Amino acid sequence: MTVVQRASIRKPTLRDAQKAQTRRRILDAARAVFFREGYYGATVDQIVAEAGASRPTFYLHFRDKEVILNELMEHYVARALPYMERLPGPYPSVEQLETWLREVGGFLEQEQAIASVLTEVTAHRRANRPRYGFAAIAAWIAALARRAPAFAAAVRKTSPDVDARARAQLLVIEIAWVGETISMNKERDFVDVAVKMVATSLHGFLTHPRFHGGGSKAGKALPKRATVKRVGRTARRM
Repeated sequence: MTVVQRASIRKPTLRDAQKAQTRRRILDAARAVFFREGYYGATVDQIVAEAGASRPTFYLHFRDKEVILNELMEHYVARALPYMERLPGPYPSVEQLETWLREVGGFLEQEQAIASVLTEVTAHRRANRPRYGFAAIAAWIAALARRAPAFAAAVRKTSPDVDARARAQLLVIEIAWVGETISMNKERDFVDVAVKMVATSLHGFLTHPRFHGGGSKAGKALPKRATVKRVGRTARRM
């Protein structure tokens, strides 16, 4: 390694650590304010008050609250991917899927704040606004495609199966819905029925003979790291 190369590899300083800590504090504060006030009702003043920071400090790190939302959504999708990749596939039983769905529900309970914001911004579509719901669906399908040929058929780069794609998108919405139901609904009988319904629907898709030819190549077409980083940009294009 040359002297120039060594000089270019700078070790993080105390100031760098402090800046990162402040940025994290603002993100956590925004997360809490978005959950309490709603994304569209939240203001920068509320966020900085929650963070114990100032407006100049906020704008040193973020252009506006939409940039914060982009980052929070990227983190949310990234944290969800390991759960998607735990799908007990490629051809799990209904009982295995029920267990998995309850694990997803546990994750969504931990992420209730961001899940509620995602529901809000998805419901209030505005012109030229990112469509985070579609971006999350795309990322989750890509993760599921690495586990099951049925989902892989939906994301093939060449001749993707339109029927598989439509079913995959609908099923991911159902997975999110039942996960939220598990995390928020206290009626055990209702939750049990909801889990059984979604698990049965998902099982039918995963074991459908038409989608068994997707192969593993389709699942590898969208690597996890690239998928997560593109969430904000993908949301804007959709």
